[in-house]
Amino acid sequence: MTIVDYLVADNLIRISFDESIDLLNSLPSFKDFKVETNLNNEAVVNIELTLKAADINLSEAKLLSDVSIVWGDRFKFEEITNFYVTSVENLNSRESDVWRMISDKEFKESKIHVKRAELYDSNILSWMIMVAFGQRVLSNNTALIHSSVVENGEYAVSFLGKSGTGKSTHSRLWISTNEGFNLLNDDNPAVRIEGDDVFIYGTPWSGKTACYINKKRKLMSIIRLTQAKENKMDWKNKGVESLLALLPSFTAIRWNQTIFSSMLSVLENIIQRVSVGQLYCLPNPEAAELCYNEIIKVNKLEDE
Repeated sequence: MTIVDYLVADNLIRISFDESIDLLNSLPSFKDFKVETNLNNEAVVNIELTLKAADINLSEAKLLSDVSIVWGDRFKFEEITNFYVTSVENLNSRESDVWRMISDKEFKESKIHVKRAELYDSNILSWMIMVAFGQRVLSNNTALIHSSVVENGEYAVSFLGKSGTGKSTHSRLWISTNEGFNLLNDDNPAVRIEGDDVFIYGTPWSGKTACYINKKRKLMSIIRLTQAKENKMDWKNKGVESLLALLPSFTAIRWNQTIFSSMLSVLENIIQRVSVGQLYCLPNPEAAELCYNEIIKVNKLEDE
């Protein structure tokens, strides 16, 4: 077996695989996150890739979910005695062509049964690793967040909202309106609590935008976007209001109380350290300018 290590949001992912698998071509978005393998360093997430079919009996498995925005009815998430099983069917939908990831209840160890036919021309592998990573790192003060993020070399601002709200559009407007900002990630950045600070990281997962940047920035504000007929900012208190604004954009499997509690702990820490706002906005430069000025004011930053 060959071993490759990746460091994402200061969480080590270790992938072991058969030499016949070209891992670099299978995971092109992971390129900038690759680090030198040192077996003395303990991995937070351990992934084994195999071309062998999954030898597992699912006849008595408990179906937890078969709803996926990404995979539609090709997806299943099931539970058996000591494991979770994540399944995604290939496009031809033959039972023999189902990808399966079998994970322990903490998602520390996962085995992914890959299909060579779609290994290099689909993102199923990257998505499954993201699933394991997103659940596991919650216990390490880290969380994936569904967000578009801009940064200026010093700090970052995260934009939340339902699909179609205009997160990516607002990021583009922000970058064109406020000098010095660039896109950090457009879909799934990671947030990590470090002492009294909250940092946000680029990851190998950025949705339809190829923005796989291995950078870390202090998270200054989180803004939930809502389409409206005029531009207005509403800052949330550091309590239930902020929690309700953030909760829809964070993910933890609700069937695992330990993992779900870890997510709530991360959220509570973020709320105490980061300003949370709701921007009612039009898709225009004035919205980005208003948002910027409000963040400068509420965080008492110098407008350089």
